[in-house]
Amino acid sequence: MVLEVDPIRKNQRSVDDLIEELVEHRTWKYTLMVLYISIAQVYAATSSFVTTFAGMDPEPGDIWSCISEKCKNLTTDNTTLLEMFPCDITELLDGKEELVFGPSDIKWHLQRTSFSADLDLYCDVGSRSAQKTLIDSMFFVGSLLGLVTGGYVWDNIGRVNSARVSVLVTVIAHLVGTWCHNYSILLAIRFFTGFGDFVTFTGTYILMMELTGIKYRTSVNAFQGLTWVLGYPFLIATGYLNYDWNYMFLTTAILALVCNLHVYVFLIESPRFHLVNNDMKAAKKSLKALAALTTADLDVDEIEIVDTEKVNDRKQTFIQQLKDLWTYPVLLKEGLCLAPLWFCINMFYYGFNFAWDMILPSASLYLGFVMGGVGEAIACCLSMPVIQFLGRRRAMIVFQCLSALVFLIAIADVDLGNDWGLDSVLSLIGLTTVSICFSNVYLWTSEIAPTSHRGLAYTLGSGLGKFGGFAGPYVFNNLGPATTRAVPWILLAVLSLLCALAAVFLIETGDKELTHVPAEVQERRKGFRYRI
Repeated sequence: MVLEVDPIRKNQRSVDDLIEELVEHRTWKYTLMVLYISIAQVYAATSSFVTTFAGMDPEPGDIWSCISEKCKNLTTDNTTLLEMFPCDITELLDGKEELVFGPSDIKWHLQRTSFSADLDLYCDVGSRSAQKTLIDSMFFVGSLLGLVTGGYVWDNIGRVNSARVSVLVTVIAHLVGTWCHNYSILLAIRFFTGFGDFVTFTGTYILMMELTGIKYRTSVNAFQGLTWVLGYPFLIATGYLNYDWNYMFLTTAILALVCNLHVYVFLIESPRFHLVNNDMKAAKKSLKALAALTTADLDVDEIEIVDTEKVNDRKQTFIQQLKDLWTYPVLLKEGLCLAPLWFCINMFYYGFNFAWDMILPSASLYLGFVMGGVGEAIACCLSMPVIQFLGRRRAMIVFQCLSALVFLIAIADVDLGNDWGLDSVLSLIGLTTVSICFSNVYLWTSEIAPTSHRGLAYTLGSGLGKFGGFAGPYVFNNLGPATTRAVPWILLAVLSLLCALAAVFLIETGDKELTHVPAEVQERRKGFRYRI
């Protein structure tokens, strides 16, 4: 397809016009650069879920021996204790159940080391379960701070420069895990890992979408999801091939560095970013670098970028971004509608992935991630034609309703044999529907928010998502045992229906150009009708 350019406007073009022309005249170099941006996602699954394998609990049948005089004396007097699982050897202290044998009393002889055994987090007695869950959830605390920081640096320092710093934070954090044998340090590692990961992931995702034409955004978004799924084999290999849990962190550090070398080598900053910062010289420099990767006959220096009139009176600052929420309330309204989507979808998604050891039979942790990866791969392949056909808005409504249905059916306590239940099978189906929504909310947010507020939109949306991600492991791992098995599934179903309702109030963006400033968002919203 060759775009026809009006001779009168040949030297007066918008950034959107130029990006569309560059994309239509792209060579393999341009395509490779845009797609390669998402390679950062390949290490994401390993970075997020490495603790699931590094902290696997000892199980009944694993060998242990006494190292303290207390343990030796008690087991001499009662030899049956040696045949028991240490988590079953408890006593009441001040009305609370406590373990008789702690980490100073016994030594584990495990084939694979685990920080659960090293740091005494393996028994669901006292606060141990909550302490272990906190290790997973601390990742999302760091992610939240990363997103808050990212909201400023993406929109003011740049998508590429932000990623260059955050990658180093992630790599260093995982390297420290190579020598970690302390609970507090492990929490800090997870915090900084989450911080670095989400500044990198989100910043590079924004860049990728800003360099993509209208009709290719859905496809590129699906490819980005597939690169995340491609990370599951690396996650499983990291957990399976490393017998020492510290080396799992070393492997993750190496993988993170390899998958992000491109942010230091050949990424080109988005001209849209330079535009909203009112730096036309830098915007043209980026456009010329992009044009060199295409066959487009463009003399960028001779082209007048007509978008300048939109930003001439604007100074891109964080204070200005906040003022715009008051001046253009449509920004705030759309943000409030996106908020529950981000919160709930993250709760569902990370709740599933941190709870496979609860949902599936204990021997199937590896299988859980394999099947979860297959489910997400199916979701990515489905998301492209489904979202393209239904649109962002209808797809979100349909799949949130399907998720609610899956959650409600999972309430039934049906034993399928071999420790499999109906909820195990439905969880794998639910992960597929949730993953489609996860992919959709990333894409939709990039299109709903103007360039001037795109980083801030991901900060607020994905930031709330981290609260959901923090809560997810507790909902899936702890809420059911504390109440009844039906409670978490009912809660998830209700939240899914609320998300479907929130989507009704958002605008369809799949056939529209990206907006640059709030005034364009307000103009786009005119004539919107609340129909499905």
